[in-house]
Amino acid sequence: MSVHLITYNVGTFLPGDKTNLADLLPPDKPDIVLVGFQEVNVAPSRLVLETLLLGEDPWSTSTRTQFAKHGYTKIRSIKLLGMVLSFFCLEQHVPYIRGLETQYTRLGFNGYWGNKGCVSVRFSVYGVSVVVLNSHLAPHDHQNQIRVDSYNHILGVHTFTNPQQELIMYHDYVFWMGDLNFRLEQDTFTFQQIELKVSKNEHRDLLIEDQLTKVRETGAAFSELSENLPTFPPSFKYKVGTSVFDPKRRPAWTDRVLFKVNKANFDTLDLNLEQLSYESHPAFLDSDHKPVSAGFKMQVMTPDLADKLLIPCFKPVVKFHTEEIFCGEDNVIVYSVDIKNRRYLKSWDWVGVYRAEDCSIQDHIAFLWAPSDPVRDTTFEIYFDDAVFIRTGLYRLVYYSDESKDILGFSKPIHVRIRDIEPEVGVEATEEL
Repeated sequence: MSVHLITYNVGTFLPGDKTNLADLLPPDKPDIVLVGFQEVNVAPSRLVLETLLLGEDPWSTSTRTQFAKHGYTKIRSIKLLGMVLSFFCLEQHVPYIRGLETQYTRLGFNGYWGNKGCVSVRFSVYGVSVVVLNSHLAPHDHQNQIRVDSYNHILGVHTFTNPQQELIMYHDYVFWMGDLNFRLEQDTFTFQQIELKVSKNEHRDLLIEDQLTKVRETGAAFSELSENLPTFPPSFKYKVGTSVFDPKRRPAWTDRVLFKVNKANFDTLDLNLEQLSYESHPAFLDSDHKPVSAGFKMQVMTPDLADKLLIPCFKPVVKFHTEEIFCGEDNVIVYSVDIKNRRYLKSWDWVGVYRAEDCSIQDHIAFLWAPSDPVRDTTFEIYFDDAVFIRTGLYRLVYYSDESKDILGFSKPIHVRIRDIEPEVGVEATEEL
């Protein structure tokens, strides 16, 4: 599978009218995309608006609507004040997602405030486990040790409920991105020297003094992860609305993407991760940072290999059969589950209803608990009353299991329409007269 990661510190600014976040995607559509923002505006008025009316911040809305045109569905997002991480994937992969979970760690004011910290999403897909983290660490040249301490703190406290992947580094694939805020060492290059070397593409000379590179080499922090050194210019700090460095700060590669593959997690399979790209995007002028993206090709399991390794619940389990629903009426939703897959159903499974036009399964508009017994053989039925489908349009159904961590079924778009009213006897004849 192809995985694409995007990190962007938006500096509390709002997306411009011409900002198209889909331009951060490569030409070949990746299977999975994760987008991490930092410094999303968290003014009280905006938080109230997002919480009560919109449900998401303007950057997340722009990402979702623009990605939707390329076939992406938003699976889950997590927000901690100004940090947001959103998980998208192409439609065909949705019913293969298992173990979905989000987590956060506060770092500001000794862990009591989330202005700095880390958010994450973990999941399994096609038999392999993945965790993606989006961090915003302490700023300024002289706070290098605080960044190191923050990394090690996150490693110890940022845990998940799955005992096999309780810790970050237990996952098959680990991706860590964000505004990590590592700078060039103090008392090395001046602003003018950095600007000159960047103009000559002499990035490697500067990266010798990169704090992140140095702490990885010494083992102080991030040494468990790999990074292909940036070949692009520093991503910070620019004059907003331009691609000109701002002399208020020395330019630095603050925005990074690191990765790890635990190749030996399986006895009979060596996992593999290949980096396809690592670049900044200078055309984006909304912030004093430039967005940075990284593309990867990630090895997953085939159905035959999953059977051989006894990977449970590999394939989609629930198949929806309802193709049409009538607006303002009680409706019966029909789905089936093969006998051999019945063991994967749980007591508190549920079916959620989503508007297809939203291209998101983050927030349902209605749900019902799934029945425990079929009406016949492998067929189940679930009844939604007339208050659910009150608008015409396209909807989707999603079957969740294991405390909403597993997506076992994902319907095709279902058309909701108003039932045609048949004319009363004699009406047609009267109209003809």
